[in-house]
Amino acid sequence: MVLCVKVRKKDAEKTRKHLVEIGVFDKRYKTFFDSAYVYFPIKDKVKGYETVEKKLKAAEQSYFSLEEALKDRLSEDELSKLTKSFDIIGDIAVIEIGKGLERYEKDIAEAIMKVHKHVKTVCKRAGKHGGVFRIRPVEVIGGDKRTLTEHKESGARMLVDVNKVYFTPRLSHERERIASQVKAGERIAYFFAGVGPFALVIGKKQKNVKIYAIELNPEAYRLLVKNISLNHMENIIIPIKGDVSVAYKRIAERCDRIIMPLPEGARHFLKYAFKIAKADAVVHYYQFAPKDNAFEYAEEIVKEEADKEGIAFKIINKRIARPYSPSTVQVVLDIKLLKADA
Repeated sequence: MVLCVKVRKKDAEKTRKHLVEIGVFDKRYKTFFDSAYVYFPIKDKVKGYETVEKKLKAAEQSYFSLEEALKDRLSEDELSKLTKSFDIIGDIAVIEIGKGLERYEKDIAEAIMKVHKHVKTVCKRAGKHGGVFRIRPVEVIGGDKRTLTEHKESGARMLVDVNKVYFTPRLSHERERIASQVKAGERIAYFFAGVGPFALVIGKKQKNVKIYAIELNPEAYRLLVKNISLNHMENIIIPIKGDVSVAYKRIAERCDRIIMPLPEGARHFLKYAFKIAKADAVVHYYQFAPKDNAFEYAEEIVKEEADKEGIAFKIINKRIARPYSPSTVQVVLDIKLLKADA
């Protein structure tokens, strides 16, 4: 039984504030309500209030970090091996389990859901990126047994299956950056579209555009089509299923902008971007690169491919889109094609 202050509902908020101010409110227990009264758990009797004993449920403890939630379960050495950053996609968290912490994966999953209360499923990385679609498999280790979720970004709704498609929330600022550059009337080619995040964010900001979204992965393409419908963008985004090397031919007009967010191997598709680009188009080219000479590395790749096609260009912007590993970053080059007489 827990000692409680009993007050009428009309006095509840004023009483709660006073009990907190004088330091007697007991946060270990949940406040109880009945039809007429509110019962606040207290540490000791308080003058001026009616007190009673009630059977109360324990309050769920709030944690502000994964380390705090696990400090009583893991040693200091084990806590030092804990992955501090992880992706949250919709209501699913995806984490890398540090070496030697495998036996604690269930505890780690529970801790994530305590710190991030909207997370309903926790998955661990179960392999490296692989295959044609660069999918990195995951395994559910806590919460609901599912890998499909709805992710919200910049006002757009996106269905994502974290086990079947390639998606990173870490490019959200990059998607917002590109969307802010798009002008009314633009025609955009979007290579390696996945479930459509770049197109969906652009479509939320600029309705008067046409975006050709090409995707090869059947599951990603299926979700892309659903996401177009979910966001009522049937008149904005045209989904095209297939490999970019062939599917680009289905874009029947020249484009003002080409988005190429494939982080590895996109160089082999630059020639197709050049084929459908207007003479002064902008190409957003993404590339994994060594941290120490990232821009030089990416720029040399673009120069080699452009020279093969006889394309003149200038780089109008370059930035680190995100860190990828201690030695590797993902860069983006904004490439402005130059007209023949420029």
